[in-house]
Amino acid sequence: EIGAVQILQSDEAALAEIFPDADSAQVHSLGIDSVMRDSLKARLGWIVRDTTVVYFDVFESGSRSGTAIVAEEQGKHRPITFIAGVDTSLRVVDVRVLVYRETRGGEVRHTRFLKQYRGKSLDNPIRINRDIINITGATISVNALNAGVRKALAIVEHIHPGKERN
Repeated sequence: EIGAVQILQSDEAALAEIFPDADSAQVHSLGIDSVMRDSLKARLGWIVRDTTVVYFDVFESGSRSGTAIVAEEQGKHRPITFIAGVDTSLRVVDVRVLVYRETRGGEVRHTRFLKQYRGKSLDNPIRINRDIINITGATISVNALNAGVRKALAIVEHIHPGKERN
């Protein structure tokens, strides 16, 4: 059974929560070409099927303080839409679920679960039973968000190469 669409938050509201000190943001839409797809595959170990990515560069006092990626990952039946904020050292600031469409696993939208991603980088596994605690009955949703957060980190790394890594 397919769940009802639960629109939980707008991009802008989530962005304000993730980067509360930001004074401006620029939205971008970028096509994922074969060069970017190959780069992401090399970094992640799987093929990113997205054809475009929407992201916000966020600024505080004129300097970029981070980037937020709006993305979707496939749940059991339908996609989960989320936003992942990444700071300039390529670490997750926070994650918010924007739209949830499944009948089960909706607990992944709660801060109690999402705070596990804070501070993660591509140097972390971001995997169930490694550094992310699973939610009973929500394994597919958890795996979708794990993959999505890793994808967001790789995309930010590709968009803003050569940034400091702590």
